[in-house]
Amino acid sequence: MDAETPERDEEHEGGILRTLEAWACGFVLFMLSNAFIGPLLDPAQAGGEDMPILRLMWLPVYALILALVLWRAPRLAKFWLPATVLSLLVFWVFASSSWSFDPGTTNRRALAAAFTTLFGFYFAASFDGRRMAEILATTFLILGAGGLLAAIAYPKMGVQHDINAGDWRGLWFEKNQMGAMMVYGALAATAAILAGSRHRKLFVAAIVICAFMIVMSKSKTSLMVLLIGLAGSGVLASMRRGPATAVTMVWLGVTVIGGAALVMWLAPDLLFKALGKDPTLTGRTEIWDALLRQSAKAPITGYGYAVFWRDESVPAMFIRKETGWNVPTAHNGWLDVLAQLGWVGVGLSALVLGLPVLVALLRFDKVRDGYWSTLFLVIFLITTFSESFILERNGIAWALACAAATRLLGPALGLARSAEPKAARAPREEAPLTWRLAPPEPMPEIWSPAPAFGRRMVSPLAARTTIGAA
Repeated sequence: MDAETPERDEEHEGGILRTLEAWACGFVLFMLSNAFIGPLLDPAQAGGEDMPILRLMWLPVYALILALVLWRAPRLAKFWLPATVLSLLVFWVFASSSWSFDPGTTNRRALAAAFTTLFGFYFAASFDGRRMAEILATTFLILGAGGLLAAIAYPKMGVQHDINAGDWRGLWFEKNQMGAMMVYGALAATAAILAGSRHRKLFVAAIVICAFMIVMSKSKTSLMVLLIGLAGSGVLASMRRGPATAVTMVWLGVTVIGGAALVMWLAPDLLFKALGKDPTLTGRTEIWDALLRQSAKAPITGYGYAVFWRDESVPAMFIRKETGWNVPTAHNGWLDVLAQLGWVGVGLSALVLGLPVLVALLRFDKVRDGYWSTLFLVIFLITTFSESFILERNGIAWALACAAATRLLGPALGLARSAEPKAARAPREEAPLTWRLAPPEPMPEIWSPAPAFGRRMVSPLAARTTIGAA
């Protein structure tokens, strides 16, 4: 798992096929972000499954994902460990149709969740860390610029006019969705810079735009998560400077987290007041109490994937009657999984998300992705306690979580080796283990001179010989 051997790409990294593949990934990421779908096509937030036009719209996306997976099948086969872990969870999702009160809906939505998971796995396995971060940052830069343009030129769509009147929502249904997307964009742009991208100015601009959109959305949660992500990037980068620095940073991290937990335990009102939240988290605690009582009736298997909150769901009716409003989700990813897939599903989800975090403690600097996978998983886990992102179908959050898990659990992708004959290559020496922060190694560009995502990029360099294992 930790072996980091260089491998030779099937095509030249700047070739037309590689460029088209990057374009295809950008398109899938754009679709998974659900930009435009909320404000224009799905104002009732039905999720697409109950609207024929949206259901058909996803079929070409699934076909594209399947084609990409088949194209890169030999490389994907090397990522057997993350593939096994993700497959166990997806298998349990499909198995839940056997006890679901609506098997047809469970199977249909399980298929959507499977393709979302499959794309995240493919994305991380197909590109090395820097290339993946660049594609993500470029996609979110376009989304952020589009949201900025919508808020200024077409405020009917780009600005909210309901209870949050005046808050920007960009290309999404509401401001918190846009805030989450911009956090992902800023994190990806930061990772691309730390991974040694040659387009630093472009990605600095992406960070500025994403941060500005978060401020205009007035989403305090997104702003807090953004600060955590940026601070985490600095902490992980500084930990490579030496053992003393690493120990100091770990000590500071434990102190801060322990202090926050102590405040949360002894004086939670102070924390909620600082975040602008009431102690019930806008009624979430009432939902959680009612949901736990209903989940106790089917603790092992749950009620079936993605059907618990349907209108005809009896346990959901009890919860809505008890809370006094039409509850759409648990607003907690783990409790939603518990209701749908039982404790078995919770355990498998914890394995998918928890194992990579433990592995990251030992190899966060070996996957060479600017610490994106480690930080994204941490941020994702934080948000799962207030949002139902786990196993989210047709959603970018779950796809990126699967990508981060795949990158941490799978073999680190090396760069293409030189095309010179094996006999002509000089013997490699083992690089000594060092804690000093070295400058990033030169890496080939992924973009061709053709316009990529609407921007003309630098032509690719030739493939270089790199040292594999650190």
